[in-house]
Amino acid sequence: MQTRNNIQWTVTGLALTGFLIGGYLVYINNKKNHTKGMLSPTIPEDKEQSSQRVIEEPNWKNPYDMNYLKDVKKWLGKRKIRKLPHNKAREYARILKRAKGRWRDDTQAVTSVFTQIKDKTQVASISKAFWVDYKKDMWQYLRSFLSAKEMEKYVHRPVRKLDNYSLI
Repeated sequence: MQTRNNIQWTVTGLALTGFLIGGYLVYINNKKNHTKGMLSPTIPEDKEQSSQRVIEEPNWKNPYDMNYLKDVKKWLGKRKIRKLPHNKAREYARILKRAKGRWRDDTQAVTSVFTQIKDKTQVASISKAFWVDYKKDMWQYLRSFLSAKEMEKYVHRPVRKLDNYSLI
């Protein structure tokens, strides 16, 4: 009798588990099919605009990405932006590279760089120059010797205050 009850409970449990898994799969499938028919708000709807390519907005929160400048240029189209001269970007990259010391880091140098730049595209220019000259990601390099508080104080806070770009 005991064995028969155990078998019944096992079969019931397996059946219930099967129903739950099946219900979940049906739910997921319906959810996928429901979102397939929805239009994205960035897709143009009339025929005149559909021949134009849709351009994604740059990630304004990540100017440390060396492709940020390229994305902003693409997004703005024919409008000209003010760029940081290449030699100035390389100079700032060299200052940041030298800020890491063996025993003592020069946080004043980091502060001086991020308070002199005018917009986030210049941050991207410095990041690109840093990559070209040292084959390292600038943001990762700064994180390697600055604490989270120092990164916030000397890097993130000044950069957040900057404009995304400046037009000529």
